[in-house]
Amino acid sequence: MMKTHLDMENKALSHDDQSLEANLISSTSMGDEHNVMIMEDSFDPYSITGILTVCKRELLGPYMRFLSLVGLRPIIGEHSQWGCCVKWLNAMYSMQVVIFLLLGYCLQYMSCFRRDRGFGSMTSTHLHSKLHLKAMYEKSCTGSLSSSFIFPSLLHFTGYLYASVVFRTNDDNQLPVLIERVFLTSSHLPNMQLHQRQIVKTLWTFVVGSFVWMLATIGLVSYMMVEGDVTMKWFEDGPFQVQLTLKILLVVCLIWHDIVQASVISNYCLQAQLLRSYVQFIREKLLQQSIRPLQWIRDIEEFRKLLTYLNQEVAPSVCIFTLINGTYAISGTLWLLAAHYELSNDIVPIYTGVNIANVVLWWFIAAAPFVQAARLTIACNNMKTVGQEVITRPFTHMNTPFQDLNSILIYTASLKIKAKLFNLPISGKYVGISFALLSVLFLVLSQSNILEIAFQS
Repeated sequence: MMKTHLDMENKALSHDDQSLEANLISSTSMGDEHNVMIMEDSFDPYSITGILTVCKRELLGPYMRFLSLVGLRPIIGEHSQWGCCVKWLNAMYSMQVVIFLLLGYCLQYMSCFRRDRGFGSMTSTHLHSKLHLKAMYEKSCTGSLSSSFIFPSLLHFTGYLYASVVFRTNDDNQLPVLIERVFLTSSHLPNMQLHQRQIVKTLWTFVVGSFVWMLATIGLVSYMMVEGDVTMKWFEDGPFQVQLTLKILLVVCLIWHDIVQASVISNYCLQAQLLRSYVQFIREKLLQQSIRPLQWIRDIEEFRKLLTYLNQEVAPSVCIFTLINGTYAISGTLWLLAAHYELSNDIVPIYTGVNIANVVLWWFIAAAPFVQAARLTIACNNMKTVGQEVITRPFTHMNTPFQDLNSILIYTASLKIKAKLFNLPISGKYVGISFALLSVLFLVLSQSNILEIAFQS
């Protein structure tokens, strides 16, 4: 009975929604960046269509081209008339990216470059001169081959392959669809243009932040390369030109490594931010307008579908990269604390400041997905209380039957929508507790002699 009533209600509402959405945009495959949005003929810069056009031209289009540049999407749309040639070019470009990644893993081992501490590592020998300290710091290479190089490289490459498969599937139109839905939902609220401009500004903040992180890592790696006496394994006595070529290739490959994972993580953060805005607008739409309950429930189900895609398709590759980044952050922090005990007060490693900045960057990119997931979960939890707020606003919903209001209350109270990482719901309080425990752990280790004993053993 309820299902029949819901079907009749949806049929009655479908005509109005279809006519409105037909005038705005239609989602297409992400394989062709020029068909991401099909706009109406009339263009008004102050309308929803106009703002969406600006968003596509200034944000979505360049961002999709950037994803193509790093090999996560086809470099050329495969829907053109030159189908075979285009597919061949896309395959060759993807192979080039794979070669850069694999070559980077090998060169990291050859140069003894670890992402958590740079070139070489400190040894347990007590050093009494800055010159001797610098030489030992640069030339020594300790640590397990599997845990320091093989496993991180395998995880990184697995994350790239998984993300490439997700981004290249024909159904991967999540980002354009999210932008459409968010803008469409915000059009029903007061200060529509203010909300939409704020959305574009927030999205640009995440994009610019990812570029700043990439530039910072490139600068740190370049500084370590220039200042350090780097020696390539198996080529110690080789010509200078060969050594220089291998060093340049190492920097280029490391840049590709960082760009790939920054792109995947920034994409997750963008989608989480859009979903957060989407669910907030749905909530405000119910509170500020008299809306048919079944239509509002349908909006929630659409949000649930997009959230499920984020948790099940986008999140796994992010989890793989986050696992690596978290390992680098924790390992680098412990190494800095251990180096503090090993050195005397008047001797400071030449790279101490650079290594601290390096560890801070790894902490930043490792925490970013958790922070965004926690913010999205908070917005989802706020939906559970919207039913009670609706009942306490009789003037807004004075024409809505009490039975429908009661249905909204029951439906929202039973909602189970949360952002997930590692297939676990992410909540703000758990993220805060985790970081607090890590901080306490590092303080305890730095105040005790545990690290000193481990470092000297």
